[in-house]
Amino acid sequence: LLLVALLLGYGLVDCPRHVWNISNPEGELRRTRIVASSADEALFEAVWELQDCEALIDAAASRVGGLDEHGTRTQMDPHYARCVDKLLTRRKATATLSPQLQRRRTAGNQRRRSHSEELDQSIPTLDVLAKLNGRLQQAQSEVVAAEQRWNAILAKNKLYSDLVEETINRPIRIDVDPSDTLLKVIHARITSCTSHVRYMWLKWLRGPFYRVLGTFCASLSLMVLWSEATLALPFNVSPFAILLGLFDSGETKDRGLLFQLAALVPLLYMSVCVYSSLFKFSLFGNFRLRGSKQSPGAALLFNAQYLVRLQFPLGYNYLFMIKFDTSATNCAFSHVMHNMSTVPFFGTSFSVYAPLLILALCGFTLCNGYARLLAALGVEHEDAILIGDQETLDSKVNEGITLLRRASDRQDSTPLNKDDSSRGLELV
Repeated sequence: LLLVALLLGYGLVDCPRHVWNISNPEGELRRTRIVASSADEALFEAVWELQDCEALIDAAASRVGGLDEHGTRTQMDPHYARCVDKLLTRRKATATLSPQLQRRRTAGNQRRRSHSEELDQSIPTLDVLAKLNGRLQQAQSEVVAAEQRWNAILAKNKLYSDLVEETINRPIRIDVDPSDTLLKVIHARITSCTSHVRYMWLKWLRGPFYRVLGTFCASLSLMVLWSEATLALPFNVSPFAILLGLFDSGETKDRGLLFQLAALVPLLYMSVCVYSSLFKFSLFGNFRLRGSKQSPGAALLFNAQYLVRLQFPLGYNYLFMIKFDTSATNCAFSHVMHNMSTVPFFGTSFSVYAPLLILALCGFTLCNGYARLLAALGVEHEDAILIGDQETLDSKVNEGITLLRRASDRQDSTPLNKDDSSRGLELV
């Protein structure tokens, strides 16, 4: 419950603000250009770390030796030989990267090697091979994530530049040959319809839609804060409880679809606020969630496990917030969460400390306290990068424009084939 209160306090402010910011293409374009230099540097660091791992593995393989003319291990423990072969196979998977990543390699890069690794010339043990394998896996995952983040920034820069400069591609018209097959005709119609819908969305509907959605999210946040702030009152003044009362006939079996929707929408919104905060905070190190298609499978499973754990206290908080009477129900959830009342700190005093904590976190987030704290601590985070004086931010914008233009020119001059563009994805 304490973690839910912390995440909810942050998300109730950050979610509406994020949705509203999306409706402003000028601001989002500036933000994209500011973070471009950090993403470019992170991609360089990831490639260099991978190169360091490859150099260490090559050095370890040269000390192992024992290769015959067919390239197989001789006079070696079979288990040890399999470990070496698997390590070299994994190392070869990224021996040749895509052209954009390959040019980021450097011939003399020998960074981050420990003193013991440089001086130890003995045959590596299984523990050393296992550490090298783990470090290589981590380096390969970081390269994939950094490359996908950089590609996402390039796509966002292209999108917001088109929106700001009003250079959106007009719908394409596809002429259909009467002799074409039915599938080709259907594909042409769908492509043409999709092009028209996309043009209408970007040209006229996108901005108003996100502004309306941001206003709706802000209204829900205010109602949630009001409901949380009035938990300790002896009577129920929650707007959600009042709305549910309009659709509640008093009989459990007679509660229809409208009652279920009215009860589900606030809970879904609170869940989005909590889970988006968990994504934004990046609490779990290597298991943290990243951008779209940038998180490895282990991170997805780890965070999915946490989401399941957080849903139960969040549901308890929601029922407690609207003061819903669960005594007439016989569901398993009410029996399990009823035991919370036996813990004084998390049960009886929850109505006192939870609203204060959530309100304090909302005020802290509203003043960009989280970003300012990260910037003061020197933590590399997207929010911390956006904190600074106007001159510093303007220099980052100019640097981002240069990097993005250079990358866009390289993409236009060196088109990727299918194998190159998907080479990194095969590592996940």
